[in-house]
Amino acid sequence: MPLHVVSPDKVGLDTWRLKVADTLVQAGVDDKTYPAAVLLVARHGKIAHQNAFGTLSDGKPVQVNSIFDLASLTKPHAATALLTLIEDGKLTLGQTVEDFLPEAKGTPIGLLQIRQLATHSAGLPAWKPLYKITTGHADIFKDIFHTALTHPAGTNYTYSDLGYILLGEIISKVSGMALNDYEHARLFGPLGMDDTGYLPPASFRNRIAPTAYEPSRPNETMLGVVHDGNSHALGGVSGHAGLFSTAPDIAVLSSALTGNGQILGHRVLGKATLRLLQESQISSEVGGHTIGWFAPPNSMLPRGDILDDTTFGHTGFTGTMIVNNPSTGLTIVLLTNRVMNPNENGGIARVRRRVLNAVASAVVS
Repeated sequence: MPLHVVSPDKVGLDTWRLKVADTLVQAGVDDKTYPAAVLLVARHGKIAHQNAFGTLSDGKPVQVNSIFDLASLTKPHAATALLTLIEDGKLTLGQTVEDFLPEAKGTPIGLLQIRQLATHSAGLPAWKPLYKITTGHADIFKDIFHTALTHPAGTNYTYSDLGYILLGEIISKVSGMALNDYEHARLFGPLGMDDTGYLPPASFRNRIAPTAYEPSRPNETMLGVVHDGNSHALGGVSGHAGLFSTAPDIAVLSSALTGNGQILGHRVLGKATLRLLQESQISSEVGGHTIGWFAPPNSMLPRGDILDDTTFGHTGFTGTMIVNNPSTGLTIVLLTNRVMNPNENGGIARVRRRVLNAVASAVVS
């Protein structure tokens, strides 16, 4: 069920400033930072602005309901699923990996806490080429379990795919369902997010933005197949990458998390729980990360120059972004497929900052 669409003035936004944001996104198409993009701005649970730019495969124009590989935007969605299990009393943030994955007992990973995995403070390295392990799921996790920590747990912030791969497995174990099935049953299905999920069906193919230049498959263009090599090795379903979605779908769940936890008559999380994903759960000396999202003072948080310290957000390697600002009620979604241009040279970061400034400046009441 999509959010209601209203004119910008109905939610206190200036139309001209939003058009400025559009010109900035279009400039990214024109200078070949990315071939396809969708920008959506919601406020107080209503879509006030949405526009599509560029082309998909075979020159098809992008539509606002075009589907993008979300890459690491998968992580905050997995974290939201984790929080539902915490609300249900199925686990706590202080429990350890080996409490749920007994194969990890006695390894460097076994005593890491769920909170540390979710906030990237577990001391895990950022990444490993797990896709090189071709002997199956169990051997991939065995390799993760025996990964040496780069820092003692809780003392350092290192953004790590490995922690969220582990969280995805834990969510599956605790829920008794495959990760994709649990997220659909608990989040996407009840919210009517019909275009959101892992392993998109063939019927979605003509709406999907392609990706390319993945080191594990350097000569392939992916269409409806996850770009991330490690997620691909895990069957396309993982806590760190693998989700596909549209901007209107993303706006539904993010608007709930930016507001009071409820949207379209469905409560996602209790109001008290929102603190865990809206505010950093590690000390500022270590970094800034909530359960699932970048937060101040994290330099990875995209917020431009205007949005205040209530902002929490995330980005994805393929060129995707969600930024939420509870103090103004804003949710800003920018989806692109910048990995189609291996020489974009940081252009996506410049586009993000400028678009966020334009949208933030649109708040007039």
